[in-house]
Amino acid sequence: MTCITGVLVASALGCGATSSEEQRRAVVHQNNADDAAQRGQYGMASDEQRKAEDAHANAVQKAMDNGEPIPRQTRPGDPAPAPPPTY
Repeated sequence: MTCITGVLVASALGCGATSSEEQRRAVVHQNNADDAAQRGQYGMASDEQRKAEDAHANAVQKAMDNGEPIPRQTRPGDPAPAPPPTY
C-alpha cells in the first residue's frame, strides 16, 4: 500500500519532467516573483521565489541523475524562457 501511495504522489508531482523542463519552470517562477515584487505583492513574490528554488533543486537533481551539466540558479531579472515546443 505504501509503494502505491508513493507512486501516485510521485506521478502527481511530475516525476516525468526532464532537467530542462524543471529549469524552465524555475525561470517562470522567478519571473513571476520579479513581477509580484515590482507590484509590491511581497508575499506572492516570496511564494514564487520558493517555487523557483524548489524547481531549480529538482532540475539539479535530475541533471545529476542523468549525467547532464548542472543548470545555474535562477536570478532576479532572468529573461523569460521560450515557450515549450509543440509537437
